[in-house]
Amino acid sequence: IGSDFGWSDLGTWGSLHEITPKDENNNASLHCKTLYIESNDNVVTMSDDKLVVIQGLDGYIVAESDKALLICKKEEEQRIKHFVTDVKFRYGDEYI
Repeated sequence: IGSDFGWSDLGTWGSLHEITPKDENNNASLHCKTLYIESNDNVVTMSDDKLVVIQGLDGYIVAESDKALLICKKEEEQRIKHFVTDVKFRYGDEYI
């Protein structure tokens, strides 16, 4: 599985968090090494072999693609579709 999960596909992140192994604080990491400090209930996916340090983040999606970084509250992932529309309007398809 690559890092490009299609940010406009609603439901992907909640499902991904559910099926991914998690640490003792319910944090899920894909394709990266992650050091969570005082952080709970997050899902993080980055480029292969990247190290991510996250402090004080609770209930977020953190996702990287080739040209974009998304940081969004998990409980508001339905808004990602609107974010994608806004990015396309302002910057074109280059970042989607």
